[in-house]
Amino acid sequence: MSVAETVFALLLRAYPASFRAAYAHEMSLVFRDMRRVHRGSDARFWAAIVWDVVRSAPAQRLQRSRELFSRNNQTGEGTIMKTMMAILAILIGAIEMVNALVEGRAAGMANLDGSAFLALTMVVVAGVLLLASGIALLRDWAAAVGLSQAAAVTCLAAFALVFRLNPTLSIFANILGIGFPIALLFFLRSNRGRGSRAPTMA
Repeated sequence: MSVAETVFALLLRAYPASFRAAYAHEMSLVFRDMRRVHRGSDARFWAAIVWDVVRSAPAQRLQRSRELFSRNNQTGEGTIMKTMMAILAILIGAIEMVNALVEGRAAGMANLDGSAFLALTMVVVAGVLLLASGIALLRDWAAAVGLSQAAAVTCLAAFALVFRLNPTLSIFANILGIGFPIALLFFLRSNRGRGSRAPTMA
């Protein structure tokens, strides 16, 4: 490699690594050709080369920084949303489970008919599944998505049955039991194909 080519290779360091990986070889070939053509006018030639680098390299750096910022920002948002949904799943699962047991006990478990007892049992199971799915999402387990889907569907089925039978569960419990599972399913669907393993659906 000649001294001129070494200097040009150093100038190319002003460009981002990804840009150099894609275009450095072709730019070096063009440089050699231009060097042959402008052999007699070194000062003008180098002034044009340096000006081209000064004009284009910062723009390439800025574009690369924007791409990285955008990607990191999206990843950060996805992680924050996943953490929020996981914490909500744990809290709401625990609330629903305890609430169903307390309200069932207050109504008198012995006095409940078979369908009301089944509904309350399903709510407790849904609460346990929500709690487990929240832990799985936080820990980024491979089974987190399947578990979260199962928890959401079980929760919706349980509260649809509760709503139909109209037993003792409060309006607040019903809203949480129907609203959150729908939000969880939307979250899982909207995060298909993103980087994080847990919220990816097949």
